[in-house]
Amino acid sequence: MSTIPRQIQVFAGFGLPARLGALTLILALILLTGCAHGLIGAQKEPSLAIQATDATALGAVAMRTLQGSAGDDSALHLIPGGLEALAARLALIERAESSVDTQYYIWRGDASGELLATALWHAAERGVRVRILLDDWGTRPTERELGMLAAHPNVEVRLFNPLPVRWSPVLGILADFERGNRRMHNKALIADNQAAIVGGRNVGDEYFESHRDFAFGDLDALVLGPVVRQLSAGFDEYWNSAATARVVPGEAPETGAGNPGVIELQQAVRNSGFGPRLDRGELRFFRGRAVALHDSPDKVDSDAEGGGLPHLGRQIADVIGAPASELLLVSAYFVPGAGGVEQLAAFRNKGIRVVVVTNSLAATDVPAVHAGYARYRQPLLESGIELFEIRAKGEGKHASHARGLPGSSRVSLHAKLMVVDRQTTFIGSMNIDPRSIVLNTENGIVFSNAAMAESIAAGTEQAIKTSAYRLELVDGELRWRASGADGEEIFVTEPDADFWQRMWMRVMSWFDIEALL
Repeated sequence: MSTIPRQIQVFAGFGLPARLGALTLILALILLTGCAHGLIGAQKEPSLAIQATDATALGAVAMRTLQGSAGDDSALHLIPGGLEALAARLALIERAESSVDTQYYIWRGDASGELLATALWHAAERGVRVRILLDDWGTRPTERELGMLAAHPNVEVRLFNPLPVRWSPVLGILADFERGNRRMHNKALIADNQAAIVGGRNVGDEYFESHRDFAFGDLDALVLGPVVRQLSAGFDEYWNSAATARVVPGEAPETGAGNPGVIELQQAVRNSGFGPRLDRGELRFFRGRAVALHDSPDKVDSDAEGGGLPHLGRQIADVIGAPASELLLVSAYFVPGAGGVEQLAAFRNKGIRVVVVTNSLAATDVPAVHAGYARYRQPLLESGIELFEIRAKGEGKHASHARGLPGSSRVSLHAKLMVVDRQTTFIGSMNIDPRSIVLNTENGIVFSNAAMAESIAAGTEQAIKTSAYRLELVDGELRWRASGADGEEIFVTEPDADFWQRMWMRVMSWFDIEALL
């Protein structure tokens, strides 16, 4: 790529002035609320996914991959590696011939964010229609940056549930807390209505194993076949909803050679060979029935109890049904609530094995959520649930290491998935916590394939042997058991967490904020 649109990093945010007093905050809120939507004023016309795309290159890939399958089968390729996840997104964008739709909660202005934004710009230059839907709180893009990206005639950018005060996310939330606290947590990239990527990853270096100090462990899926049309229908529902606002196009970005970090990351992606392997049919795809599910975008207007809308958790249960022998839950943020503990305990009483994998205190990036989860550890263990917490110490096997950077010194689980009876799997954006269930909108797919479900379950069990603590109760007290090269270790307090982490969690546990977690 010879030229890169400079300053196309669409996602830097503003913070509050450090010395702004309480009275000034109130006055600013009153004065600015009325003029908050300066970048939102372009006419918003409905648009839908392009249907006639079977003759595209990605349509040919889908047809070849699904040859010989049942007519309603889809194909799924698992993407556990961060660099491969970035390469997969770039491969779809670069092969798109008619459209690219992207929907994300977070899109950072770092190397990976700039690389993907640049790829979208070049797709638009080829005549591809690009629709970008971002949550306004998660990305916090500036008005100028959003306007630059929207400047291309083939690119349209919309914000979901835009904040009334855009220069300060804090003021924006305070201006209408009930609505502002409800965010679009969905994640999807759809190319030519033929291929899509769904899962837990946002856009940012830490999600693609390209951050020097921190890495999220996650899982995405590249899907082909009928389920892609379902994902497109869900995207269209959000895109055309009353909760979105169109960004006013601004000045086109300048072009230049790009920064070295982006060029270096681009080369690492090229070296991965993901795109050519996709073209040659060398990726491993599982085939089976898939169903795309999503919350209604109207969830942002619901009351605190969800307004009777069929939230994603209920939809998953309706599609999968109750487990008969085993339930594996992997959730970066796990706050089951009393009702969730009761339900999981009921499964155990029926002889169903229940395994839960989440973050340890040292690994989590949201200690407040860990405080909400910690109160349920003992009743979960007393009910016979197997509980594992991911360790925070990275092993240096990340893409950053391959690019000559230090391996990430801290890792955090970010995946959200469930496996039922080693037959059916959910992969998506939904955590098992009140925020995902009640407040935010979420999406994902349910896929029926025993070989894939067995692969995920067996892989998870292998990973937790070396990368997680197994929690136990000894005389009513919590213990963390870890296996390593030197044998087993047992910890009596939160392992790897320092004094301040433990103190912060203890303070957070004093407050009744579970409904916000």
